[in-house]
Amino acid sequence: VREGRVVLSGPGDPDFDRWMRTREAEAPHNRPFREAVCSTLAVPLRARGTTLGVALAVRTAPREPYAVEDAVLAEELVSRAAVCIDNARRFARERSTALALQHSLLPKGLPGQSAVEVAHRYLPSGSAAGIGGDWFDVIPLSGSRVALVVGDVVGHGIPSSATMGRLCTAVRTLADVDLPPDELLTHLDDLVAHLAADGGADEVAELGATCLYAVYDPVTSCLALASAGHPAPALVLPDGTPRLLSVSAGPPLGVSAVPFEATEVILSEGS
Repeated sequence: VREGRVVLSGPGDPDFDRWMRTREAEAPHNRPFREAVCSTLAVPLRARGTTLGVALAVRTAPREPYAVEDAVLAEELVSRAAVCIDNARRFARERSTALALQHSLLPKGLPGQSAVEVAHRYLPSGSAAGIGGDWFDVIPLSGSRVALVVGDVVGHGIPSSATMGRLCTAVRTLADVDLPPDELLTHLDDLVAHLAADGGADEVAELGATCLYAVYDPVTSCLALASAGHPAPALVLPDGTPRLLSVSAGPPLGVSAVPFEATEVILSEGS
């Protein structure tokens, strides 16, 4: 570990004999196995200048002790394994960072308001691709109205979570201006197009996103909503009957300049 080199050892080597005595003191019942050991090969697990650990191979009699050629082969195999282990560590670290970033951007608690009763749960899929850029929000507006928003950024990992944070902040800012759903999505579409342009051609696909924005007015019981490539929401009527709302789904954000259309639905109390 200190010198970063392969160590080939066996009986008669002072370090090997001392190691055997230590093992015998710790586990006397393994003495028959230790007496059969004729050679050991210790190879440091090194990747990108970092020592991750040691791979240890043991050969027992009546097989021949390890030779120099075995050490060369073992060093090549272990170097490949070390790179794989380091890649896995880096992926796990990036995934944990993306997950922490995404959860920090999602609302911890939803604001109190009189228009609707809100319950929420974020349940990511078990996909091996990693953390995506899904988000949701509830935004109180003037006149006791409330805005409901849900969206998804294409891709996975830290870039998608960071883009999700930008869009979430942009939606809140545009909601404060009190824009209708279709106009809000138009401004959001412009923002995604600018982000894609700033990131270069290779980033355009990563910055694609879908979004559904709805505004509910409790005075008129009217729900106005518009979609940018997002699935239609489900409406559950007071008698428990569910149905998907018929929404004119526009293109995903940042894909084209096609205008978005708003849909209005009158909701019965208790929906």
